[in-house]
Formats: sequence, C-alpha cells, structure tokens
Amino acid sequence: MLYELRIYRFHPGQKKTFLEGFKKARRFMKKYGVTFVAAWENTDKDDEFLWVRSFANAKARDKATTAYYASPEWRKIVGQIRPTIRRREVRLMKALAGSLK
Repeated sequence: MLYELRIYRFHPGQKKTFLEGFKKARRFMKKYGVTFVAAWENTDKDDEFLWVRSFANAKARDKATTAYYASPEWRKIVGQIRPTIRRREVRLMKALAGSLK
C-alpha cells in the first residue's frame, strides 16, 4: 500500500473556503480510485491542514490521480480550492511492516 501525506498552508482567511471545497472533493475521490484515509488540523498552526490518501501501488496512484484531476467534478471545484493554498507539500510513504492494524 502506498500512502500520500499532503500538507497545505493557506493564504490568510482562506481555511474555511478550502474546507468547504475539500468536503465536495471527498464525495467523488473513491469514484476515481483515490482512497481518503484521514485529515487533521494542526493545533499549533491555524493555517495548516494535513491529510492522507492511499493507493494500492504507484501505478494505481498514477491512474487514479490522472482520472481524478481530469474529472468533471474536479474541474467544477478546482477554482474554489487551489487559490486558497499558499504552500503544498506531498510526501509518499510506505508503512513499516506491523505498524498498521
């Protein structure tokens, strides 16, 4: 299993707008092969949002993200989401054996 940690920092005052768009985006992730795992707000940095999504492997990730970002659903909301993000970090992760239940 391949996990993707995504860390976003928002432009001032944009967190609420992002979260509204992200809620819409979650509704169709699975349809395109993107598995939402969990999301967090950083308690020390109000403008930071972290979330994890997963894929069976790198090939599945490529296929899913290509389909997801080309989807009509994403094209409809991308203009609401992307402008809110000041900085984005993406880290690919593989779980250590025995670390997940």
